[in-house]
Amino acid sequence: MSDWSPGKAITMERRHILEGEKRVARQEALVGKLIENRHDQLVRAANEILGLLRESVELSKERLRDLEDHYGKAPTRNLDTKLGC
Repeated sequence: MSDWSPGKAITMERRHILEGEKRVARQEALVGKLIENRHDQLVRAANEILGLLRESVELSKERLRDLEDHYGKAPTRNLDTKLGC
């Protein structure tokens, strides 16, 4: 028996988005430091990673929209508190 439910899937996708946005912010800060320190080759690699992180967040947002369109919006149960926001 699967414990999958629309509400759990929506909650998980919201968590993925919040965590992904935190990763994007950390990566943006790293890119900024690399630029300041003139590490041009590392900046290129870090920007590629940043692009992938942003793409991942966008995919999660699309998935969340699809889930919410199909199943409705699940309540947000203190997700920020669980993530330490």
